[in-house]
Amino acid sequence: MSNDDELERLLREVDASLAGGKAAPAGREVARPSSATPAKRGRVGGALRTGAVAGVVCGAGVTVATWLFSWLPFDQAPLNAGGGAFVGAFLTGAVLSFRGRA
Repeated sequence: MSNDDELERLLREVDASLAGGKAAPAGREVARPSSATPAKRGRVGGALRTGAVAGVVCGAGVTVATWLFSWLPFDQAPLNAGGGAFVGAFLTGAVLSFRGRA
């Protein structure tokens, strides 16, 4: 359970954030341990991971949508459409994420 000091500190932070200022420091602040901070990802690794997630989501969505509409006479290749969507989304996500991490 939390004690009164923590509640007062939280109320000060809420008041300061609503007023647009910075919270007034209390008598003692709890510092986060250094192991709690997330590890910094590399530029290329993060960009490739973002591209892969975007590619999988778009590829799966296009494959399913194309398969659902396969009764239409103009498109009969859901895996080809999904593969193209994966490649396009992967390259777009990777390049934009890489440029954004500069």
